[in-house]
Amino acid sequence: MTNRVEYKDQNVLEAARDRVSLIFDEFENVVVSISGGKDSTVLFHLCYEEAVRRDRELGAFFLDQEAEYQATIDQIQHLMSMDGVEPYWYQVPYDMTNATSFDEYHLRAWGEGEDWMRKKDDLAIHSVDDDYPERFYPFMEWFEQQMPPNTAMMVGLRSKESMNRFRSVTKNSGYQDIPWTTETTGEETYRVYPIFDWRFGDVWKFISDKNLQYNKIYDYMYADDGINKRKMRVSNLIHEKSFQAIRNLRKYEPETFNKLTERLGGVHFASIYVNRENALSADKLPEAFDSWKEYRDYLLETTPTDKIDRFKERFEDQPNRKPVHKAQCKQMLINDWENNVSVTRKGIDESKEQVWRSRLEIK
Repeated sequence: MTNRVEYKDQNVLEAARDRVSLIFDEFENVVVSISGGKDSTVLFHLCYEEAVRRDRELGAFFLDQEAEYQATIDQIQHLMSMDGVEPYWYQVPYDMTNATSFDEYHLRAWGEGEDWMRKKDDLAIHSVDDDYPERFYPFMEWFEQQMPPNTAMMVGLRSKESMNRFRSVTKNSGYQDIPWTTETTGEETYRVYPIFDWRFGDVWKFISDKNLQYNKIYDYMYADDGINKRKMRVSNLIHEKSFQAIRNLRKYEPETFNKLTERLGGVHFASIYVNRENALSADKLPEAFDSWKEYRDYLLETTPTDKIDRFKERFEDQPNRKPVHKAQCKQMLINDWENNVSVTRKGIDESKEQVWRSRLEIK
């Protein structure tokens, strides 16, 4: 079997609108997961159009990580404030991995009695009476479990961004064997990916054609690098996969940078070293070393963290290959003892990719 692309009479916008309409037909409750980024903004408006047409309420979910661009919060406030939107904006205490420090492993976002980067928003949920998981992804699963039966959680994930995302969308069909849905642990609750086949340009064309408000951080990114699909991403400011945020935060939002350095250890250090030939990304082997393995072993001996044994134990079970050694160096440089940035081989088996693609083409 060879990879192929099938062209249809319908464009991606028409297809997405049909998918959203189908979900509104089938589900009593529709909730959009929003991040303040471009993809979730587009998906929100596609769902909002359909909700308005049917005179139905639309839910919007956002787990506030506190260490956010102010421009992201501005965008969240804009979407959450629209008529007919039920906001599920959580500003509750939980732990976030801090990839900027070797000794302050977590940010206790919205920690009780702590000096937060900003005040809690009036639209947000400030406390939860019941027990809830105090980490990011478990919290999202917990939220899905709180939804009533027959709920669709709309997610603005695009499979074109990576094969891992393509796999996430298509590997296990959820609702009625529809390949762009997956089951959740909630009762009769499904994740739905209506814009899974959109490309970068499709997203921005929709935003432009509709003259939609969007996260202004993208304007700064465009001014710096032009249209750079890899770099034009917004995330929380201390994410282990997004040191680009720390690199430019002082320039893009100096007040936010000051608040973040006051709030959390390691941020100023990271802002300096990520700008020295991108030292924290392990993109270039330092001249003093002949191999990534040699550099990794040096870091295992010298990195000032009490998690060294955890790194060593994990590395022993991983392949003895150059790409793995390089990824291990990156884990060491950002103290990723939780294994959030995987060092396993990138990509997936070609035969599986072909199966997933064929399933989408058939249905």
